[in-house]
Amino acid sequence: MNLYYLGSALNLSGLYMIAGCGALISIKSGDFNLGGEGQIYLGGFASAILLASFGELTRGAAIPAVFLALCAAFLLSGLMALLSAVLKILRNADFLFTSFIASAAIIPFIDGLISGPARSQTENLLATPFIPRGARLPSILKPSPLNASFLVAIALCILLWFILNRTAWGRQITVLGVSPEFSRFAGFACPSLSMTSAFISGGMHGLCGAAAVLGTYFTCHQGFYAGSGWNAFSAALIAGANPLALIPSSLFMGFVTTYANRYALYNNFGFDISSLIQAVILFVIAFPRPQTFRGLSLIHRGDRS
Repeated sequence: MNLYYLGSALNLSGLYMIAGCGALISIKSGDFNLGGEGQIYLGGFASAILLASFGELTRGAAIPAVFLALCAAFLLSGLMALLSAVLKILRNADFLFTSFIASAAIIPFIDGLISGPARSQTENLLATPFIPRGARLPSILKPSPLNASFLVAIALCILLWFILNRTAWGRQITVLGVSPEFSRFAGFACPSLSMTSAFISGGMHGLCGAAAVLGTYFTCHQGFYAGSGWNAFSAALIAGANPLALIPSSLFMGFVTTYANRYALYNNFGFDISSLIQAVILFVIAFPRPQTFRGLSLIHRGDRS
């Protein structure tokens, strides 16, 4: 197995884990966050612009700069998702719809900034200036893009499992997603739970964008987010909203995406074939099992009797 493609698949899987944590929180709370792509883009853009503004950094000075960039990415993307929660509470707007619309609006806005005032003046790419070398995450498997964010992603999945299953906030979020009416009658602070879950969901997507900039691209170029939000959401659905199962499901999505693109490259196919292959695999996974049909037939016979 080629080390470059192996490392690329693992690196992509790590990004899916980070964004998948955000998608999983939204699924658990009952508010499906479909704005992941825009939130990833916003987080990557914010971290790239902030780090590039510092110029060259020593390793010691880079640590607080990277921390500040991660905070900015988390905050801005979190606020973007929080807006949908506020609209749901105040105006009864559909969270799924408003999160998708917000993402569709922010993407061309950032594209305009990158092709205009935020574009690098020294490169030919439609991208922001490169971040300082001291702020870049260390590589793990050269020459592949695999970096330290992969290990952080696994740790985040484990941490999220603990939060959802061992804390009062996590249990209340789970109950809210299953039965909002029961949550209200039980006295839960439902508006607060919805806003905090939305903020964290958006923030995790923003961290995914920042991780892509810090460890993979070292700049924010147009379209780097493409497919990441939807694939991370698919990984969360495959995992059944279980943070620990998100690790293998993200690995699955990462390897399918990487090697489908490799197949398209080496066999002169369009890269759309990778999306087609993913769609077929996800359809097979989601297709009801024979036991399901058997259960439905038993229910039907019971109704007839």
